[in-house]
Amino acid sequence: MPKISELLASGLRSAGCEVTVLPWGRRGGSTSARVFQVPADIRRVRQAVMKSRPDVVLVQTSHDLRALARDVPLALALRSPAGRLVLQLHGSHGHLLGRPGSALLTRATAFLLHRVDGVLLLASEEMRTFERFDPGGSFHVVANPYLPAPPGVPATVRERDVPVILFASRLLLGKGVLDTVEALALLRERTAARLVIAGDGPASTAVRGLVAERGLSEHVDIVGHLSGEPLVEAFRTADVFVLPTYLPEGFPTAISDAMSAGLPIVTTSVRGIADHLEEGKNALFVPPQDASALAAALERLLTDANLRRRMSAANREKIAEFAPERVAPAYVQALREILERPRRG
Repeated sequence: MPKISELLASGLRSAGCEVTVLPWGRRGGSTSARVFQVPADIRRVRQAVMKSRPDVVLVQTSHDLRALARDVPLALALRSPAGRLVLQLHGSHGHLLGRPGSALLTRATAFLLHRVDGVLLLASEEMRTFERFDPGGSFHVVANPYLPAPPGVPATVRERDVPVILFASRLLLGKGVLDTVEALALLRERTAARLVIAGDGPASTAVRGLVAERGLSEHVDIVGHLSGEPLVEAFRTADVFVLPTYLPEGFPTAISDAMSAGLPIVTTSVRGIADHLEEGKNALFVPPQDASALAAALERLLTDANLRRRMSAANREKIAEFAPERVAPAYVQALREILERPRRG
């Protein structure tokens, strides 16, 4: 999450904090290579922390068994040199804690939480879950900083024969990409529409197979992973953004990208999405894994130009709330409260 880390650092500096950003939890390469890299990463971070002796070490991470296998050793290594050790979770499996079949996740999470001084989360639902699991912990809700791309032509005022629906995310089943393809098949029985799928991932083969099975090859463009200006242009040239996710994520960056582009959104009311978006104003919410409801919501937007314009304006206004300098005060307040508490562990 280097982009988010740099934006957050910028916001914290604007609030008067001294911030150093260290890479941690690198992505890329094989799983075995990443595993073997963890001890070297921990040594590097520990040396940097011992040298600078910061008041707070904020670790950008997530919450699952793979992240815990990396974060628990880091927490143990930093307990002495760090001032306060704080995690920020970009998605979590807190809903699984204490459930049958999740004993290892539950024990590892309890072990880690008792060796950190606070946790920052991206959704109030997550905060309530972790507070129930660890009543003695210090949990706080914050928002990811976001810096919009330079404004382009608002997608909702473009004239075209066939409206474009954009799905832009990693292709995972839990992101609802197959539900989106099924919804397009239902939608096209009633109105014309084209679907652009931007992304790649484990569900790529299943997506292509379903597109062919539903006879949608002429109506779906699978463009692969996009970044930079091509990704910005994909958002600018769409009419509606769809992300019917049911993954345990905090607040998807793709939702911020859609808001920045002034796109009306169809999504699920989960985690941080439920905290920040308002039904009928910023988005239309649908139940997870419900292609029929998804098709109905898309049809409503595509056939109501006034609704699309209102949502476009509301989302362009809303995204300004995520500017680094505007989200930073909540981080500063949370960190101050954590610093005032006795250390854990």
